[in-house]
Amino acid sequence: MSEDKQSTKDRLLDAAEVLFAGKDFADVSIRELATAADVNVAAVNYHFQGKENLYREVILRRFVAQRDSTLAALARVLDESQGHPRLDHVIETLVGQYLNGALSEGEHANFLTLIAREMHTKPAGTHDDFFREMIAPIFLAFSQAMRTARPNIDPDELKWIIASIIGQIHHFIMRWQKRQHMDHNSETWKFMMKAFPALGLPREQYVEQATRHITRFSTAAVDAQFPEVS
Repeated sequence: MSEDKQSTKDRLLDAAEVLFAGKDFADVSIRELATAADVNVAAVNYHFQGKENLYREVILRRFVAQRDSTLAALARVLDESQGHPRLDHVIETLVGQYLNGALSEGEHANFLTLIAREMHTKPAGTHDDFFREMIAPIFLAFSQAMRTARPNIDPDELKWIIASIIGQIHHFIMRWQKRQHMDHNSETWKFMMKAFPALGLPREQYVEQATRHITRFSTAAVDAQFPEVS
């Protein structure tokens, strides 16, 4: 593929991400996509064979990178520990990967909005392919790493523990995203700064502190229920 074709495809993906984040899929026309990307209308069909495939590629291109990065990071933890990872290292790896990916600057903000719309407005079963290709591999890898780090953990309880960790991650993502759209002179902002001063930190420091907190909190909870067997 030539550089010109690649550039056209990327421009369409970038424009589509912004438009789909702002409006429902049905409300975004092919002509609108082409205009936003500064390309010919025919380019949508040429590169993606239609609006549906373009939408799918918008979602997959970021999640594929996030999935592969997370799986590679978990594999490194197991490899570097020679199959005996510390529990906190396993948890920290997932949390850090998730928060850094979700709260990356710039283009990811539109993507987060798009994913939120996708997950909360579409009927059950709509996301079967997405969960099978993107979510399930990470869940399985994290579950296996957790069991490797703490073999005595109850399998049923592990599902609750993982759900709790993911819930904490989503909470801190949500807080940061709300912060981005708040009036810093408002009473709400002033209250938020008193209640949770970490929201005033630069993004990198916020991610670092949130990662550390979730890791310590979750590790302590697992230790209390399933102490490490010497």
